[in-house]
Amino acid sequence: MNAAFQPLDLPQRNIAALNSYLTKVQSPRLAAFIRYMLEIHPADRLPGRGDFDPMKIPALLSGVVLVAVERSAGRVRFQMKVVGQNVMDASPVPTRNRYLDDIVAELPGAGIIVDSRMKVLETGHAYLRQGPPTMPFTFRMTILEYVHCPLAADGCTIDQIVSFFSYRGESDQSSR
Repeated sequence: MNAAFQPLDLPQRNIAALNSYLTKVQSPRLAAFIRYMLEIHPADRLPGRGDFDPMKIPALLSGVVLVAVERSAGRVRFQMKVVGQNVMDASPVPTRNRYLDDIVAELPGAGIIVDSRMKVLETGHAYLRQGPPTMPFTFRMTILEYVHCPLAADGCTIDQIVSFFSYRGESDQSSR
């Protein structure tokens, strides 16, 4: 599928996906992030970076990640632009301003960090993952929950993906 093509019902499908995720998530912080994404979502287009105001969700910023989608010569790359403190603390390698495919090369099992964002481009709507981690982290956890949400400056071509990560596990990770 051409990642730049978006069907006319895209905004409604993204809103429906986010609403369905609200019934599934366990993390109250992740639920708050999804509610915020629904609040800023226009009915007739995908939200853009200009719709997303981090100052409206200060208590959630430690779990937020923003990646830029770069398309060149038929290739898609994701560059980390903003990485919340909890995410930086969880990662065993530096992440800020790096391309995800470079990070994947350093971490076994980390292909999911690219693959899950590609699903956002392919489907045009948010992606939710829940379950045990599939790659190494700096602390032990039993549950990793995250959502990747599309952002589109023109309302349909996804040019950024904003995510929220929730880590729960053996140490006192329930608040992350």
